[in-house]
Amino acid sequence: MATRLFRFTAVGLVLSALFLGAGCTSVKLKSTKDPAAVRKINRLFVLINQGETDNPKLSNELIEHFRNSLSNSPVKLEFSIMSPLDLDEQVHDAKIKQFDADAVLVIRVTTFILSEYGGYPTIIYDVSLFDPEMKKRLWRGSVNNSGGTALMNRRMREMAEAIVSQLKKDGFL
Repeated sequence: MATRLFRFTAVGLVLSALFLGAGCTSVKLKSTKDPAAVRKINRLFVLINQGETDNPKLSNELIEHFRNSLSNSPVKLEFSIMSPLDLDEQVHDAKIKQFDADAVLVIRVTTFILSEYGGYPTIIYDVSLFDPEMKKRLWRGSVNNSGGTALMNRRMREMAEAIVSQLKKDGFL
């Protein structure tokens, strides 16, 4: 009887581990574009602002997955991570000009929500594509990124892939 109970418990633990390993993530992107501004981008400057989360690991994972999503693309990429002390994106103007970007993609956390039981966090990002002077928005998306904290790398990968895929569909990449 004890052996059966042990086996049942062991099988339950293994199945739980598999379920948690596969994990639940949800990355949903809604976007809109300026139809008059659609053009191919050859040089893209990506500015990441994690806001209050200010987790360099998340930014670095997002950068890595963004690069991987465009690894077979002729698009040249440059990345910059905003400090929580930066007042606005204008601090990065010199880097943008030096890179000679065709467009600037700003990825900014707007909302960070923990479920009522403190479990799965939901991070909502505003993703905007601007002209190089950042005076005109060409494309805008909202990303709802939720799931387990142990799956943040996967969540960043899915988010990068969703953004790149949508920018390709919309004719920018």
